[in-house]
Amino acid sequence: LQAQEASQGAGIRILTETVASPTLAAQMREFLAKFPQAKWIQWEPVGRHNARAGSQLAFGEYVDAQYAIEKADVILSLDADFLCTGASGVRHSRAFAARRRLEGDQAQLNRLYAVESDATNTGSRADHRLPLKASEIEAFARAVASKVGVTGVGEAQPPQAAARWIDPLVSDLQASRGRSLVIAG
Repeated sequence: LQAQEASQGAGIRILTETVASPTLAAQMREFLAKFPQAKWIQWEPVGRHNARAGSQLAFGEYVDAQYAIEKADVILSLDADFLCTGASGVRHSRAFAARRRLEGDQAQLNRLYAVESDATNTGSRADHRLPLKASEIEAFARAVASKVGVTGVGEAQPPQAAARWIDPLVSDLQASRGRSLVIAG
């Protein structure tokens, strides 16, 4: 590192997996402040690259969605095993389970709809599970988005197996406006 001080770290490249730790991210920012010409690259050989690119397009920077599962009355999971995978799987699973307990007079159960191409742990906990081909999930999502009033999603024909699902699902999402959550995998 002493040899790199004169060039402000121009010869330093750091390759890490995706960093979700606020502490490690702060340490990396501190290092990069000391060596401003250094480059930090985060990469996963199998990962959420499309989600990261989408977040940069939407928000101008890389961000991860932070779901408030405990506040959701209706959850639609689109090929997302959010209860078991990812850095927040345990937290999401606990928050989901907390809303499934029949304790006291104030019990408010959530409802989970899972649309998935493979059987997942999240799907096994769903109140309603719809298996679709991976190639059909986008059309299903576009059809739901169009029905709830999202503009610019284009015309989408949902798969035949999904047609009976759309209207009841949309009604449930709209009845829980502000307390519903859609998670895309």
